[in-house]
Amino acid sequence: MMTGQGPYGSVEMGGMFSMVKVRKDQKPGDYKDPGWFKPPAGSVAYEWSGQLSEPVRETPTPPKTPASIDLQVRKPTGHAGH
Repeated sequence: MMTGQGPYGSVEMGGMFSMVKVRKDQKPGDYKDPGWFKPPAGSVAYEWSGQLSEPVRETPTPPKTPASIDLQVRKPTGHAGH
């Protein structure tokens, strides 16, 4: 296993692994490291630090079951059906 540093922390690699950095403005034959991708503003997840609203809870309703249920049950008698 190998590890390296990425833009958001460590990048852990196990087995066969390749990391390819390709940019639209990279010239053909230019093999220098273009650096980490800079995502557009507002496209990266972040921890919410604002006020949280109270979740809407559904009131449980009792399940609807019939008054009586008749079942036809047959106990298996060996392995003849296999």
